Amino acid sequence: MRAVALIHFYLPHHRAGSETMLHAMLRALVDAGHEAHVVVTSQPEGADDYTVDGVAVHRAGTGGRTVPRLVTALEPDVLVTHHQETPHTSKLGRDLGVPVVHVIHNHMHHTNLWLHKRPQLAVFNTHWITRHFAKRHKGLRSVVVHPPVWRHEHTTTPGDRVTLVNLNRDKGSGVFYALAERMPDVPFLAVVGGHGHQVIRDDLPNVETQPQTSDMRSDVWARTRVLVMPSVYESYGMVAVEAGHSGIPVIAHPTSGLLESLSYAGTFCDRDDLDAWERALRSILQPATWEPLSAVVQRRAAELDPRTDLAAWVAALESLVTQAKGR
Repeated sequence: MRAVALIHFYLPHHRAGSETMLHAMLRALVDAGHEAHVVVTSQPEGADDYTVDGVAVHRAGTGGRTVPRLVTALEPDVLVTHHQETPHTSKLGRDLGVPVVHVIHNHMHHTNLWLHKRPQLAVFNTHWITRHFAKRHKGLRSVVVHPPVWRHEHTTTPGDRVTLVNLNRDKGSGVFYALAERMPDVPFLAVVGGHGHQVIRDDLPNVETQPQTSDMRSDVWARTRVLVMPSVYESYGMVAVEAGHSGIPVIAHPTSGLLESLSYAGTFCDRDDLDAWERALRSILQPATWEPLSAVVQRRAAELDPRTDLAAWVAALESLVTQAKGR
């Protein structure tokens, strides 16, 4: 089976959650003995062709490499897509007569519109989003793949800082800096994210800024005591699970995604209640609170073993292609 993913960006140049999730899914196909290709449409960096962990990447837009020509030449058995390339891929799938898979990372209005194109398979990143769209798109074939987080890539001995990953406003940079101002006795770590306008302040002596990094274990988790996630929206919250593998407690705004990923292990505060955030943070920083909570978050992270979801994804795609070829 040859799967071709038509998307805007890919690793190693872009490492937001969507890219890392899709890469894990394509790697699972390669590990199962299939071919996986990626065609990127908006990525200015890197060579025209390169390989990441067995996944072949092709950059469109250079030397007459138009998207339709490049995708057609790869002779896909199935097309995979997400975000803004979804409408384009849906049309290509119809033109080529191959099934199309939508990877769904949120429940935004545009996602709902794209699902009206009736992909042959929808991959939802959470159960709550699956339930949300089940009411609007009855009979849609689907599978749930939580954004995969591998314990061996993240586990370490936690550090001493209060950390926010991604400094854009929607991720809660305002709350983060307000807490740093209220708690000058506590060291904070501000980690530059992979998307959105980053709010970076250099006027707080207890805040250190960490540039965007691909080594989260050494540069972030080994320096973090507590992770804060005062996000307006998180469809899942992959960094919460990454932190959990090192026993790092998480304080979060109760988005639907974080309620699913953190479950019983999360400490939840409304992002507009700064007093509640400060109380929770000061409490968790105490060893008597931190140590038992650390064990709880490690247990929750272990429950989210990605192997189960990835096996279901591979089986669903194999079945889809087999049925399409048998038409």
